[in-house]
Amino acid sequence: MAQPTHRQIAVVLEELAEEVEALGAALCSDMDIALRHMDKLQAIDLIAQKQRSLGNLLVADRPAEEIERIAIDVLRDRMRLSG
Repeated sequence: MAQPTHRQIAVVLEELAEEVEALGAALCSDMDIALRHMDKLQAIDLIAQKQRSLGNLLVADRPAEEIERIAIDVLRDRMRLSG
């Protein structure tokens, strides 16, 4: 069972992920920015995905199983190595 502090951190990570995604969406609404900075916009999306994955991991009843659910290979591999 996750500690209260871990649950609070997970909530903040989710909030940050939502804010980062909103920033990316706002930038994507300007086609000139989107076309010139697609790689950076994709990095913004990846940041949000990592935040969500880490938040889910913090509150998981079975962290080892949650690691396998992480959709981002680089992050999942790092978590496996540290476990």
